[in-house]
Amino acid sequence: MLLCYICFKKFSFKSDLLIHLEIHEEEKPFKCKLCERAFTTDGSLTAHFRIHTDKKPFKCNFCKNVFSDSSTLNKHKKIHASEKPYSCATCKKSFRTNQQLAVHKRIHTGEKPYSCDTCEKTFSQKVHLNDHKRNHTGEKPYSCDKCEKTFSRRRYLIDHNRIHTGEKPYSCDTCEKAFHTGSELTVHKKIHTGEKRYSCNTCEKAFAQHTSLNRHKRIHSGVKQYSCELCHKSYYTSFELTRHEKSTGHLKKLESTKNTVPSSTSANFVDCGEADVKLEIKEEDTLDEDPLSINMEAENVEKTKKQEIKEEEIQNKDSLSCEQNSDEHKIEI
Repeated sequence: MLLCYICFKKFSFKSDLLIHLEIHEEEKPFKCKLCERAFTTDGSLTAHFRIHTDKKPFKCNFCKNVFSDSSTLNKHKKIHASEKPYSCATCKKSFRTNQQLAVHKRIHTGEKPYSCDTCEKTFSQKVHLNDHKRNHTGEKPYSCDKCEKTFSRRRYLIDHNRIHTGEKPYSCDTCEKAFHTGSELTVHKKIHTGEKRYSCNTCEKAFAQHTSLNRHKRIHSGVKQYSCELCHKSYYTSFELTRHEKSTGHLKKLESTKNTVPSSTSANFVDCGEADVKLEIKEEDTLDEDPLSINMEAENVEKTKKQEIKEEEIQNKDSLSCEQNSDEHKIEI
């Protein structure tokens, strides 16, 4: 077995090793006419050129995947094989390719060679960096063909599609409950194990999920980032806000007035129906006949009418009682 002294790649034949060594040399005589990228061999240039033509002549005989070059196909075929010849010397975990092993080793070394030029956050893999960059650009190139919802990462789209298909391939081996994604299963398993690895450094309360810890920390910071658009009441979590909007009927009012024109500066009060609290809403550019205001006024008028009817009934009962007492007194006389 022959070994490359630069990248330690293994070869069975000396001729293959000599061809491989040209990769590490600076001279790259074969240049692409479309993108000016250069290569050490003519075969590498031919394989590269298929990227521009979108030709993928190499097909996997196990599945329907196709590839532009034979080396990528050979790497792919190892997915179907159970053989994992490359093992980590630190944790003994094995991999199908040497590249996968090299990426895995960064977990132990802490190496993160790919950094974001916007926020300087670093990553161990380039694919993770590319996914992260979309957080800054807002790009969501992956869209669902059923509901047109878009996603920044392909795996998010794959997980989302299972909502439409109803597929739940991840099942718990303890209670057999099934889930759409592997992450949902991982979180669920902590119910059985009782594992709570995320603890608050203020009150030492522990949580099973990192997101739960972040929500909890807002209690100590006092930050209530979720607020109702109608009454401006604030909450620590989106769940609490949604519960408030449903219980007060604000959610339906927001949906019915979603496409209305903003109105002239005025100050209105909306009754939340929660602990006798009334909060002021400051609206800008309100129209004289805002649908929400009309609905609120109509509700108030209706309440006033009901109250007046009740008072009239009580007065009628009192007057009737007085008349009966007067008649009885006359009879006695």
